[in-house]
Amino acid sequence: MNNAVKSAASKFGPIIAAIGITYTLIAYLVDMHLMVNMWAGISLWVINFVLLIIAVRTAKVAMGGFISFKNAFSTFLLTFVLSSLLSTVFAILLFGVVDTEAADQLQELTIETSVSFMEKLGTPESEIEKQVSAMEENNQFSALNQVKGFFMGIVFYAILGLIVAAVMKKDKPNFEYQPLDGDNE
Repeated sequence: MNNAVKSAASKFGPIIAAIGITYTLIAYLVDMHLMVNMWAGISLWVINFVLLIIAVRTAKVAMGGFISFKNAFSTFLLTFVLSSLLSTVFAILLFGVVDTEAADQLQELTIETSVSFMEKLGTPESEIEKQVSAMEENNQFSALNQVKGFFMGIVFYAILGLIVAAVMKKDKPNFEYQPLDGDNE
């Protein structure tokens, strides 16, 4: 694997994880409602996505302004995997070891927020009850579900990474322009 890829991933992966972990800690300590706030979630996602693109750009600059599709994709995905792994381990420790009651509280807040959102959309009561029942049966903060979420995230971000790599790639030319004698360009 290219050193620029490794360097960018090892720099930006922990930064992205630190942002998410810091936000989670602040929400945990100040107000758990912040963890189910839709706008905060969207904002964190945008910040993460921008930092992933910056990681690819950093690798591209380190390679002299050229990056292959493979290296761009590798940078994007490796950075995501590293950040997600750190964040997942933190979440498993926080909700599975340190404070399991917080996981239960967060599960309830998630259900309340989901019900409120579905009601605003005019979802039929019978469908809301089905969704609530499914959420109550499935603790999204269990270690197993955190690991499942980690792998589903890899699949989702791999698709995004393919798109970003296609946009960011810039192949080195096979030859450079050499002016001929008398060519004034």
